[in-house]
Amino acid sequence: MRGRFTVLGFIVVGLMVAVAAQYVWAYPEFALTTERACGTCHVKAGGGPELTDAGTAYKSDGKVPAADDLKSPAYLGDAKCKMCHMSQHKSWVETKHAKTLATLEGADAELTSAQAKKLGIEVEGAASEADGCLTCHVTGYKLEGGYPQKDAKTTAPVSNVTCESCHGPGGNHMKAPKDEKAATINGNVTEVMCKSCHTPEMSPDFKFAEYVKTGAHTTK
Repeated sequence: MRGRFTVLGFIVVGLMVAVAAQYVWAYPEFALTTERACGTCHVKAGGGPELTDAGTAYKSDGKVPAADDLKSPAYLGDAKCKMCHMSQHKSWVETKHAKTLATLEGADAELTSAQAKKLGIEVEGAASEADGCLTCHVTGYKLEGGYPQKDAKTTAPVSNVTCESCHGPGGNHMKAPKDEKAATINGNVTEVMCKSCHTPEMSPDFKFAEYVKTGAHTTK
């Protein structure tokens, strides 16, 4: 009997690890830790199960792809996305995602401390300058073309949770021929991806099925 429970225990633990693994691969912290954009390891710029050669190698040996081997697209900023996706951009501006950096800048110190404790991260000083907060409140934090840039003018388009936070960096998408554009961007934002930032600690009432009914912008 004890042997049966031991085997069952291993199965349960294995399933837990497998579930955890799919979430780990979706976390923005993964890109921050490796200093590589999602498009380095994933065929789709915003992530997903299909991996590039660099992604397959990294999953196998855990070695971060060398900078010289990268073909990762750069972040462009929401102003570039707006050029072709005007209606989506217009409706995105009305969402909370368009104001996430301002939320950090106006964050109460006591509340920030409480949230940091829940997440198990350290926040010293302002939340708007903390790695653990900025990872989910801006676009492409510390990645090529991402937040921050050299000055306020070029930083603004990658401030907040912009188009590229969910759909991936658009460098290759913008350059691709029309019939190849869909393959260079993440057009299917999944629950796993949303929950990489909308964790139970940060968004206890987050319900993906209800959220996708309206989404972060119009789809027309």
